[in-house]
Amino acid sequence: MEAAPGLCYGPGGVGARYQFTDTWSVDHPLEVVWQVVDDVASWPSWWPDYRRVERVSATEHGVGVRWRAGVRSNLPYTVDFTFTVLEHEPPRYVRTRVEGFFTGEIDWRLEPAGDGTRLVLHEETETTWPLINLVARLGGRRFLEANHAAAMRRGERGMRTFLAPRARPPGRAR
Repeated sequence: MEAAPGLCYGPGGVGARYQFTDTWSVDHPLEVVWQVVDDVASWPSWWPDYRRVERVSATEHGVGVRWRAGVRSNLPYTVDFTFTVLEHEPPRYVRTRVEGFFTGEIDWRLEPAGDGTRLVLHEETETTWPLINLVARLGGRRFLEANHAAAMRRGERGMRTFLAPRARPPGRAR
């Protein structure tokens, strides 16, 4: 996993704004990896930081579907947020609008990489929780960034483990 973190403050110093780009590599074909990314309800089964996910819209799939999630990583709090799918272009791209603990946009890009798939997750968000904004202002940036990085590592590892029993491309060792 590669990550490019960033932190600045929003207009008037209200919320901490974050930009992260994380890259995952998975030894499975793009179509198989897309199925896992696109099945949001299953995320808690492979990504341990996702404690709960529920669909909260009449739209069941694709553009307009809205999900509520509870995520807990290394720090002693659960991040609650909703996200709405804004763009949905199977099997390569999904963009979401996030609201709750933080607001902004997160997108996933999938592309073939040899016999596997490269996933690039890009996040541009601003935290809305005053306590976390205070922690960031008082020098807690490295803890918040480390928390994000740990969650991303577990997500990538979880996806690899989840996909392991599925058929791999010819020539790949198990």
